[in-house]
Amino acid sequence: MKIIKHVIFFIVICLALIIEATFFSSLKFFGANPNIILVIVVSISFFISDKTALIYAGFAGLLEDLFIGSMIGSNMIALIITIYLIKTYSSRIIRENIITPLIIIFTCSITYYVLMAAILFIAGNGYLLNIVYLQNTLFGSIYNLLLAIVIYPISYLVLHNYKGEY
Repeated sequence: MKIIKHVIFFIVICLALIIEATFFSSLKFFGANPNIILVIVVSISFFISDKTALIYAGFAGLLEDLFIGSMIGSNMIALIITIYLIKTYSSRIIRENIITPLIIIFTCSITYYVLMAAILFIAGNGYLLNIVYLQNTLFGSIYNLLLAIVIYPISYLVLHNYKGEY
């Protein structure tokens, strides 16, 4: 039964990548694109075990890296670190309260973009970091928050109410 949950996660991530690349690439929010993969992985990480959340983050980040094709491993590392930070402090998060997870998702978006900036800088692409990147970080995090208003309640219903925690 657990293998079906992993297959469903794989399908959801693949669909999210396709939607992100096609539909949301033309729907920019003040020039910023959302990161649906980040929102999905953070949303479900509240309901799954630490080990599973880190494996899902690594897998989703690797798929995103392969799909985007730029620096392989950058999204994977940033997503794993972000999920690790969530799982370290998630015992204090009230999952039933919609406001708290949304604030966490917004904070994780900013953390993710800062980690990506650090990875860009370490990789020697620091010249890409400018005021536009900061603007995209802020508006991208707001965009992710708006998407999380829809995605988090769905993950809550599926993973919590239907005893899908594992």
